[in-house]
Parts: sequence; C-alpha cells; structure tokens
Amino acid sequence: MTAPRIAIYGTGRYGIDVIKMATARGWPIVAAYNRAGTKVGKDLAELTGFDRKYGVTVEDCDKADFSLLKGKADIAIVATTDRLVDNMPAFERLLAAGVNVLSHNTESYLPHAANPACAERIQALASEHGVTFTGTGIWDMSRIWSGILAAAPCVQIDSVIHSSRTNLGLNPKYLGMAGIGFTHEQFKSELIEQTGPIGELYKLIPWQVMEALGFEVTEVIEKREPVVLETPIYVPALEREIPPGEPAGLRILVNVATAQGVSGSADIEMRAVEADQKNFMNWTIKGEPESVIQVDRQVGPPGSTTSIMNRVIDIIRAPAGIQEVHRLGPPRHSALDTAR
Repeated sequence: MTAPRIAIYGTGRYGIDVIKMATARGWPIVAAYNRAGTKVGKDLAELTGFDRKYGVTVEDCDKADFSLLKGKADIAIVATTDRLVDNMPAFERLLAAGVNVLSHNTESYLPHAANPACAERIQALASEHGVTFTGTGIWDMSRIWSGILAAAPCVQIDSVIHSSRTNLGLNPKYLGMAGIGFTHEQFKSELIEQTGPIGELYKLIPWQVMEALGFEVTEVIEKREPVVLETPIYVPALEREIPPGEPAGLRILVNVATAQGVSGSADIEMRAVEADQKNFMNWTIKGEPESVIQVDRQVGPPGSTTSIMNRVIDIIRAPAGIQEVHRLGPPRHSALDTAR
C-alpha cells in the first residue's frame, strides 16, 4: 500500500514524536489538532524543530471541520488522556469523518471493559462508517502479547499471573500518580476512595489477556493499597527519604474470575525503588507445563511511539469496528519493510 496519510489529535509528547517518526519514514501528516492554547495556529515545524515549514497548521479541535478529513486521512492517532469518556469528542469526530482511529489511551485497549456505554458508541460509529478503532502503545508487546505468548506451550491452564514493579521515584511528575510521599490520609482519599490518575486502568491487562486466551471473564476486582516499607528509602524526585511505614508507592492487586474456573491475577507495584533493585514485568502460567515470560522493558517512552507506528498499517487493514490488539496478531517490527 502507499504511505499512510496520518492525522494527529493531540500534539503533546507522543503526538510530536509520531510526527517526527512518520516524517522520517515518508508518511505524510495531513492534519493536526489540539485543544485551544498556544499550539493552535502554529505550523508543525514550530513544534517539532523542523528546519523548514511543514505546511500543516495545528487546528483547534473544538472548532475544526473534521468532515474535511474524509478521503484525505487514512488514520488518526489520538494521544491525549487515558479515560474513554474524556476522549469521546475526539473519537466521535474522527470516526464520523470515516477515519480509522489509533488511540494511545489506556482504556482504549479494552473499551467494553473500561466503559461499556462508550464502547457501544465507538462500535456503532466505526461500523457505520466502515473504519477501525484500536488502542495500542508499549503495552501491546510488554503486557498484552507477552501474556498471550506465555500460554502458548500450555495444554492445561490453571491460573494466569501477572506481576511487575516500576520505579516512579525518579521523576517528580509521576510521584502523585503513585502516591509517593503522601500521608496515609491523603493516599486513602486520592488513590483508594477515588480512582486517581491510574485507578481501574491496570485491571484491563489481565482482563484482556484472559479474553485473548479464550476464557469468559465473569468478574474482575481491583484493589489499591500503599506500598509500605520497613526501612527508609531515599527518593530522588522528592530529594528526601520516606520513613518506614509511610506510603512509598502504589500496589494494584487484580483478581479475574472466569466461567471456566481458571483464575487470572495481577500484582503491580508502582513505587520508589532502591538503587540496586530493578524493574521487572512477568507472566506466569500455572498449568501443564508451567510457563514463565519475563519482559526486560528498557526501551522507555520511545517504545510507545514505535509501537504505535508499527500498528498503523495493521489497523488500516483491519475489519471495521473495535479491534483490540490481541485480534490483530502479534506486534511486529518494521525494520525491513515499513509498508509491510
């Protein structure tokens, strides 16, 4: 196929990275949208640092005429916020214009589990206009397909277990996400009694993997609690120690029940980590035989952008409607043939 024509909805970090990578591949950016602010009205060169004018001006997403995208863009990449309900105006505008949508928003990985009402609306629009909706990013490989592949050698599955630890103590902007340095009262109020920035998001991981493995999910329960250490830990982003007994991060515990009696679970820690401790991400399949996959994900944020780019053509070619990444086949590199 010819180079895909891309519209960008959200010119933040990931949107700009996609523009740079697509341009390097010779994939044209045909439109760009952002909420009202200083970016609106600027040529993409002013946002990306290109040495010459790009010829595409960032439009106000609330004032733009999205019908102009019909026949002009093959796919729109949405990189804004994680909640489906907050992204519905973008999805409705783009799908109604007959444009495939690739969403880099966490709840978009499994819309029917995150928000059934939003998922129903997305499915109806995508089907009506003959286009595809998919949520993807680094989880495609690191958390979803790694879990699916871990079960590949099994002839019997008793339980599916996901565990990970991520160090969020190095960057100040991530501290509040995990409650690092919060008091217990603040932690309870902001991250347990309320969903907070990431509550109810990570349950989608074992949920999607269990569905991808063919199990009928009947119940999913997420519990959030503070990570409390017995010894003090120095947090670079706080520039101080967190004493024993105080929240050093967030633990997310998920239990998945299925009609077949096979259980799924997740134990995910997002916290301050000692200098000699490493991040990890594992899937363990209890069964016959037992199978374990460990993902040493050192690629960082650029891996989300490259994962997005490597799914573009898969999504354009996919059937209309919501197509979760587990339905698209395993993610593949594009080192040899970017057009595949």
